[in-house]
Amino acid sequence: MSSNEKLQNILATILQIGPDSIRDDLTAEDVDTWDSLNHIALMGALEQEFNVQIDIERVEDSQSVGALKAILTDLGITFADDGNRN
Repeated sequence: MSSNEKLQNILATILQIGPDSIRDDLTAEDVDTWDSLNHIALMGALEQEFNVQIDIERVEDSQSVGALKAILTDLGITFADDGNRN
């Protein structure tokens, strides 16, 4: 499973949204279920799935899918360009 697919599955599961709606410009403001509790759940799931530790300072900056990808990329996770905005 690619990094894009893993991220998409985590977001879809925790936020209870369809995978097709997940794109880089999707933000916490766009999703009713992306509240503070689910944001913490997202961070934990990302740390576990990708075996990384996200600094608390970065957590506050991770309010979009694109920002989450940027943080994970900074931690050594690669996201192949599969032609989608996922």
